[in-house]
Amino acid sequence: MKKTNFLYASAFMVACSFGVLSCAYEDNPAPQPEPEPEPVIVEEVTTYDFAAIPDGTKLGNLGGSAANGQSFYGWEKADKTDSKRQDYKGYKLVEGVNLPEVCHVWVRSDRFDQDNSFKNGGLNIRNDREMAIDGLSAGSIVQITYDPGVKTETTQSDLKEVPFQSWDGWVNANPTGNANCDYAEYGQVVGAGGMVYGDPSVNNYADLSAYSKLIINVTSGTPRMLFNRDVDGGQTSANEAESHLIDNTNDGCMTWAAKYFKVDTLENSVQFTVDLAQLVKDKGYAHLHAIKNNWGAPDVIVTGMTVEKIVSTPLDSKLLWAIGDGSSTEGLGVRAEAEIEGVNEAVITGQTEIASDAKILVKSVTPAENGTGYIVVKVKKGMTIKKIVITNFVEQKAEE
Repeated sequence: MKKTNFLYASAFMVACSFGVLSCAYEDNPAPQPEPEPEPVIVEEVTTYDFAAIPDGTKLGNLGGSAANGQSFYGWEKADKTDSKRQDYKGYKLVEGVNLPEVCHVWVRSDRFDQDNSFKNGGLNIRNDREMAIDGLSAGSIVQITYDPGVKTETTQSDLKEVPFQSWDGWVNANPTGNANCDYAEYGQVVGAGGMVYGDPSVNNYADLSAYSKLIINVTSGTPRMLFNRDVDGGQTSANEAESHLIDNTNDGCMTWAAKYFKVDTLENSVQFTVDLAQLVKDKGYAHLHAIKNNWGAPDVIVTGMTVEKIVSTPLDSKLLWAIGDGSSTEGLGVRAEAEIEGVNEAVITGQTEIASDAKILVKSVTPAENGTGYIVVKVKKGMTIKKIVITNFVEQKAEE
């Protein structure tokens, strides 16, 4: 009995022991490994703000050092994997130009400086070109801000077609009617002290402020042109601030007014050109009172008097999508598949327009060599690229 009781007792104790251990395990489980933190998607924005670059900044010949030109990115590198085209050129980064250090904007051109310049508040495109934007992956967004630009044409007309009028003042005046204007016929000999055009008293005038140039061709002599009288009886002076008349034959006046007048010797004549645009820029107006021949001067024979006007018409051109064919893209990198927000994907062609600031959405890059690819758009002559913003979404490991 004792033995049996002992065995029962031992069995009971063992059972109790396992029960205690089991209870202890359930209340205090063994430590488990911490799960890996979820990756964080970070938005990276790269901005090429061409509008911030001062007008007149020079683009030098590419492929050389910064000393060879004032450009801002160098040639595209052959070892790049997303866009390998060697006929696409960027710029060389130089001091003082605030752009991203890495270039993802390329234009198909042998020498970028011949086709583009900084004016009109951005990168001005002088010829139709293709522009590649690379470093893109699935989910990337590209936005291009641009101004379609203007078309400029130069028109010419005879000076005699411009109204010659009387006015109620000198500056900021209103016309009060047509005035008598002395005209010498083209080819007529105008002797010393004679009149070629205008008012002998130098009071009335033709307002040439809307024109860019006055061109006078002569076969003899020097026409004396009188501009911008601004007070009654105003005379010229070597001191610009004290001068009240501009006379191209007055030595004192020409110490400061020479920049408005140019003389070119042609095969059978001499051409006098007045820079009316510069005169308006400096003085606010260009009023022609008279064209005379000086006393004691050789005869003047005028064969033509022409005014030029620059007419600017806003362009309606749009950035275009560039669809690659196999011959133009094969072996030259990875072309990204993309769509334009708000444009039906089914109708995107090489003539599909991309509005300024429209979002170009990258759908995929296949094969994803190094994970990046490129798109191509067509930029048009006269267009000014103000800004290019590239937004990439990069996966980063979260901090533990």
